[in-house]
Amino acid sequence: MDRNVKLDKTNIEKVLNDNFVKLMPTFYEMQSTFLSGIYKRYGDLEGGNIVIFFARDLHLEILRKRENDLNFNLSLDNFWNNHKDVEQEKKKIIYISEQTGLAKETTRRKLISLVKKKHIKKGDKNKLFWEPASEFKDSYIKIIEEQISSLSKFIYEQGRFLELNLSYSKIYREIKENYSFFWYHYLTFQLDYIRYWQEQLRDLEMLLIGLQTQIQTLHFLRKKTSGDFDFFFLNKVPKSINIKDANISATSISEITGIPRATCIRKLERFVKMKFLDKDKFSKRYFLLLNQLNTNPSIPATEGMKKSISIFSKFSSTILKSIY
Repeated sequence: MDRNVKLDKTNIEKVLNDNFVKLMPTFYEMQSTFLSGIYKRYGDLEGGNIVIFFARDLHLEILRKRENDLNFNLSLDNFWNNHKDVEQEKKKIIYISEQTGLAKETTRRKLISLVKKKHIKKGDKNKLFWEPASEFKDSYIKIIEEQISSLSKFIYEQGRFLELNLSYSKIYREIKENYSFFWYHYLTFQLDYIRYWQEQLRDLEMLLIGLQTQIQTLHFLRKKTSGDFDFFFLNKVPKSINIKDANISATSISEITGIPRATCIRKLERFVKMKFLDKDKFSKRYFLLLNQLNTNPSIPATEGMKKSISIFSKFSSTILKSIY
């Protein structure tokens, strides 16, 4: 197959759909790592979503320096110097609200909190911009390296199914060395993904908690069988496989995400009422109701995953064309 055809968004999207059970657990894990990192860093996914918006635009300004200097260093190692040396444009609250999917008043309230916590800075004429404080440098670098690792793992898995000769170490190294290029595109994908689910659920903690149950289910299935998108979302799982065994506890979800256990329980129970999950009466553990994914009006799981795959395929195409 021609390289451009193989790495085209449409072909990547087909590969993800055709190999859903085997390939997509790493996608869900990547999203869990990203959102958990945001939650642990900012203590709030809605506020974190606003920081993502500012960070995406900062990376774009850094990236523009490459236009005048082809040797400009875009690496993660140089990011701390780069981000202090760019002029960020003033952003209106209504525009931030539109880009994040948050209500205008929520956006205003979250921005006030982010400024107080020094995650967002206020400059002349009330100009808001993102400039991580030096005291957060070590924790920032640690979280970003974890996110690059999970992203590299998913890109590597895609490369295997696309029959590309790409090692995990090469992908990881390329992303670190050209960090602002890849992170601008990565955060653009994340903003689209998060905005979609913000509009659907109105609760980003529900999204992060729900991801854990899907990760558990897909890992369980991957050990026993394979299957495409319809196999999972149209519940074509053989009856010999007891999906109830793919369960997870509120404690485990809390440990993975950083969300307090009491909050996890409360929101898991909401999922039960929405008939997205069920709860074992004896173990008190939760499992996914596969037979509800394609018909449950409360959560557009099928359409949401199609949307996610479409958005991410475009990003994967950009990454793989840059690396391969």
